[in-house]
Amino acid sequence: MATQEELYDIALTHFADNELEKAVTAFKELIELYPDYIEGYLGLGHAYERLSEYDDAIKAVEKAIEINPNDPLAYTSLSICYQRKGMIQEAEDAMAKSQQVQMENSGK
Repeated sequence: MATQEELYDIALTHFADNELEKAVTAFKELIELYPDYIEGYLGLGHAYERLSEYDDAIKAVEKAIEINPNDPLAYTSLSICYQRKGMIQEAEDAMAKSQQVQMENSGK
């Protein structure tokens, strides 16, 4: 069985090569085997976002936030998905949460 890092690298390679359907499949395989790996959900969210499948992107990123609610990047990703979907208030709220978490993480 491939390691978490190997599966992530495979998924990222598909994403970088703009093979987005393959990237989605690879990220899904990754999170099926490693369900607490936040980067897998964020990657899946980015792949869905590039495919303009915003509802699926939002679900993937929300799962990442559920795993680690202290990751400002996850809230930034959520903000981007909301923005692409035209949900401006939700996008602004998610970005504000990203900034809040970032400040909390830095101890300020």
